[in-house]
Amino acid sequence: MWDEASFGVRPKLFSIQSRKGMSSISLFSSSFQKKAKPHQGWKLLGLGLGAAALWALSALGPFQPSPALEASVFNGGASFPQESGADTSQTLTAEEARVVPLGTAFGIKLFTDGVIVASLSQISTEEGPRCPAEEAGLRPGDYLLETDGMTIQNNTALAAYIGRSQGQPIRFTVRRGDQVFEAQVTPIYGEGAFQAGMWVRDSAAGIGTLTFYDRESQVFAGLGHGICDRDTSAVMALKSGEPAPITLCGIEKSQPGQPGQLQGYFSSEDALGELLGNNDTGVYGTLDQAPQGEEVSLLPREQVAPGPCEILVSLDDAGPQWYQGEITQILTTGERTKNFLVTVTDERLLAKTGGIVQGMSGCPILQQGKLAGAVTHVFTDDVTTGYGIFAQTMWEEAQESAAAK
Repeated sequence: MWDEASFGVRPKLFSIQSRKGMSSISLFSSSFQKKAKPHQGWKLLGLGLGAAALWALSALGPFQPSPALEASVFNGGASFPQESGADTSQTLTAEEARVVPLGTAFGIKLFTDGVIVASLSQISTEEGPRCPAEEAGLRPGDYLLETDGMTIQNNTALAAYIGRSQGQPIRFTVRRGDQVFEAQVTPIYGEGAFQAGMWVRDSAAGIGTLTFYDRESQVFAGLGHGICDRDTSAVMALKSGEPAPITLCGIEKSQPGQPGQLQGYFSSEDALGELLGNNDTGVYGTLDQAPQGEEVSLLPREQVAPGPCEILVSLDDAGPQWYQGEITQILTTGERTKNFLVTVTDERLLAKTGGIVQGMSGCPILQQGKLAGAVTHVFTDDVTTGYGIFAQTMWEEAQESAAAK
């Protein structure tokens, strides 16, 4: 869940908003001020726990705010060349696998595969309120791929194309789930411009925590939950993206009813690697430089049990530090990212953060000296406790990402 707090600006075509998520604590949740020059096509105002996701929205009609929160901080992306992966012809099993626990805070920039329809809105005309996008059958969550046979590059290009339409019909190629179809939208004149009555977004950026690096497959895993669209809650389809360096500069402590967040900023334009995947279990990709550190084994799902654990967390430039916690309950709900409950018990961490804060999504959890899982969400009514995902699930997804390189 996300409990989003808007703190954006609203120029003519773009509105950038940051919303604090209610229970997810990853790359979309921390107050970040961007210092490095952004890549073309995205803008960033702030980042939070899993980092309060920051979204670049293109206004193709009047703005209608939509509520949404998570344990990360987020917003942007680009693809980079990289070396071919390791030979995975001899596949390891989870019991044989060894990974490097990381616990490093990192930034993410992501561009979507198509432009997402975030919301629809009515346009005031002399004949009354209308919404051309809705009249054409478009829905929030649809991906717009082409206009009149031409690939949609970004929000700005789409807004400009609609503005130049002079009210002539535009043929959109649309993806909805696994279905691809065409829809014809006829922009109407209202409020000084031709509009389609929809808000769209093409990118996201924020911060979270790297969970582990697998030297065998040369792939990292992070967040423990996907980067999702704020309005539709659907996992954003990845076109390209990159992990990026950040500098942490402060902490907003969690309080009952109000999860806190890590504070920081993107510290360089240079990418750390390339994103390969974004799904409901986290983000996966490659790193240009393999992390150092001691490898540990994975703790199989069936062996994760209630009891003491250790949580690896980055709060400042001192880097990842171990803190005490406890796995209090194993869940059998069937949800892939909410496998158990974990509580922060370390007085040092409680004094600094008040519990779990946004930006901690992906923090590694060790039990019996093995990687058991990662933090994914925080409860707003008890900010010392949150959900965790099994490490084995993330490792299995990492192997699929490596095979698709």
